[in-house]
Amino acid sequence: MILSRAFGASVTAGLLVLAACGDDASTSSTANAGGSGTGTGAGSSVGGGSGTGGGTGGTSSCEDFGHFPAPTTTFTLPEGDTIYYPDVQASFPEVDWTTLDRLYIPAGNYKQFNLSNLPTRTAERPLIITNLGGQVRVGPDLGANFIWTMGGGSHWILTGRYDPDSKTGDEGFQGHRCGAYATSRDHYGFISDDAFDTSGAYLHMGVAAGNASDFEIEYVEVTRSGFAGFRFLNDASQNPNLPMANVKLHDTYVHDTAGEGIYLGWTGSPPSNLLPNLQVYNNRFIRTGNEALQIQNLGEGTHVHDNAIVHAGLHWRDNGLGAYQDHNSQVQMRSGKITVEHNVMIGAASPLLSLFRGAEGNDADIDVTFSENYFAETRSGFAGYYGGAAGTGSKYTFKGNFFRALDFSYTEVDAASTDPKNVLRPGSIEAPSLLDGNTWEGDETLVPGLSTPNGTQGPVTATNNVNGPVTPIEFEDALDVSGENLEFWVAATTRLAGSPPRTYSAGEVVLYLDGNLYRATASSTNAPPPENPDKWEALPVPADDYRVKASSPYAAMSVK
Repeated sequence: MILSRAFGASVTAGLLVLAACGDDASTSSTANAGGSGTGTGAGSSVGGGSGTGGGTGGTSSCEDFGHFPAPTTTFTLPEGDTIYYPDVQASFPEVDWTTLDRLYIPAGNYKQFNLSNLPTRTAERPLIITNLGGQVRVGPDLGANFIWTMGGGSHWILTGRYDPDSKTGDEGFQGHRCGAYATSRDHYGFISDDAFDTSGAYLHMGVAAGNASDFEIEYVEVTRSGFAGFRFLNDASQNPNLPMANVKLHDTYVHDTAGEGIYLGWTGSPPSNLLPNLQVYNNRFIRTGNEALQIQNLGEGTHVHDNAIVHAGLHWRDNGLGAYQDHNSQVQMRSGKITVEHNVMIGAASPLLSLFRGAEGNDADIDVTFSENYFAETRSGFAGYYGGAAGTGSKYTFKGNFFRALDFSYTEVDAASTDPKNVLRPGSIEAPSLLDGNTWEGDETLVPGLSTPNGTQGPVTATNNVNGPVTPIEFEDALDVSGENLEFWVAATTRLAGSPPRTYSAGEVVLYLDGNLYRATASSTNAPPPENPDKWEALPVPADDYRVKASSPYAAMSVK
């Protein structure tokens, strides 16, 4: 989604505070298949006591414990029905915020979570914020201005990771640890659940953070947010010289949101704050009303990899945000080398990928690579477009990607639209584009004007590409519904003139505002699924285990 500054400010007011931390993505552990660890909980307050976990040490059969150094100083926040500390350092002056190793959030159900003015720390000694004694649930808080906002300073890590040696997380809420993706729903140390609340003055973000840099979030679940799942923003109108640098978002589960899955950076008019070295990996962004992945203001060192980005743009018939907010992924670059690889992007109404340049001031040239990604199932008839103010010093590379099921049916909301019959559509760019070793099925050409899989067309050079069959991807345990056959239930198609009623046919699948999936068993019009069991059957809760089967040619892609 692209916002005006005024709209962006209103949405983020009360949501965004300061933030920061993280190590390089290559050194962070991710869960693999295997057994579980052991440990018991035992908290403490200021001092040198232990935090969560009293584990026996060593390793589990699925992942080494001791991901973080064991703490020497810890502090536990008081219990209550909200976590509301707009200036957490001022609220607890007895804490030495320069050396505190663990900030514990007591288990409980909280209507709101505001943890702001966190301290400025170092990469060598970050502040670890984790749950204590069970799960921390935030929301819903119907009609409130926000449910979860945090930030401040630098080098903090919000984690629900279970690790008895590191004294983080809780044994009963391990999320997808040890490959337990299929049973991870509602089992993360932290969960944000907004119940699709749209009753307040502002649409809620599942977790919002901003006006900071160098922070990390992992092992968090976000569901039913009224707007985006995660929203990260440094407001350039308040802090024009504060890049949101070195941010890491990984090992999270975002599903069933009304808006974006993640919404990082600023999409309105300049100025914006740069996001250099952004790391987004090993996440599931599943079933989102608008784009599942929306990241912008990207800078040098950005790396987006090994994510499952599936079933996006589900509000394509009734999109209150306007037309064409129904891609799978939207990526805007400003400067430097940016790599997007080993991701699975399935399901959208508009093109799967919207990729464009948004240079400001003295931004450097861009060097953008999309490598070994799987793109499938869109109503737009083509996979993506790219371009915008990229001169000859910049370059684009699409290498080893797969494209399939680029079918066209967008006339259901735009009667004037036509099938473009291309895989990728470069805009008005001068930057050289290398398309190498890509494979696509169907009668589309690779780019406009290039009638063969290989050759040159304007700034595009195509080599080693193949137009032929593309094997469908296979997951361990995922919803067996195509990306074109799932949408939010609507009473009417408001994207069409006159808002005609939407008639569903037997077999169609919808996501309803109770967060459940339903399949039509009979034709119906204006028959909400929960109230019409004679026309709709409730489907089982999906496992969302989007690991690719080892036998698949795409086994190197998606979450691990």
